[in-house]
Formats: sequence, C-alpha cells, structure tokens
Amino acid sequence: MMRMTTQTLALWASLSLAGSASAQLPSGLLGGMLPNVASTSAGNAAGLLSFCVKNKLLGGQDASSVIGSLTGQPGVTTSKDFAQGQAGVVQTGNGSGLSLANLKGQMKTKLCDMVLQHGKSLAGL
Repeated sequence: MMRMTTQTLALWASLSLAGSASAQLPSGLLGGMLPNVASTSAGNAAGLLSFCVKNKLLGGQDASSVIGSLTGQPGVTTSKDFAQGQAGVVQTGNGSGLSLANLKGQMKTKLCDMVLQHGKSLAGL
C-alpha cells in the first residue's frame, strides 16, 4: 500500500478539484499550507517552467514560448524567485513554498500544467 503524507494527499485532492484550465490551488486546505499558483511571480513561474521542461513534466513549443516571454521581462532571470523555480520550488506571495520534489508523478505534471496556464497569463499569451 502506498503511503502519502498529509500535505501530498491534500495537494492531490486540490489538484483533482482544480481542473486543468485553472491556475489556482485552493489555499484553504490544511490551513493554507498549499501554495496558490496564481500568486507566483513571473520569475518563479519562468523558473518552474524551466524545471518542468528539464524534468520532462512539460514539453513542446507552448512551454518554451512562455519561458521565452517571461525571461525577456526585466529582472526575471536575476530574481531569487527565478532561482527557486529552477530548483522546483513554488514560491507564493506570502513567503511559503512547496518543493515539487515532494510530489509524485501526476501531481507534478498537473502542477506544471497549472503554472503553464498562469505563465501564459503573466506573459499576455
């Protein structure tokens, strides 16, 4: 039997409810422990998308186009949030973070898809 942490289980539930078109994770689960993807900065989104592509969680021209648009914005590639994103850590406006390394399989892919949707919005695509 597979064992899941409470945080992983809650994230799985929130991703299942969120739907693929949504760029938000409900922040109310577990007292707000889970990050709201829609509050990530352009730097963090660009870094996360790079992480997702590098780890084959996302692919194709779509992700590359969004990464290019976001990294072309002033200060994005030099930001701390960008470095955190490249390390696979989702940063939110309130300073909390979630490492994708703590997630398994489909949850990582779903989170990357949600970041891609948010990144498109940030890039105006």
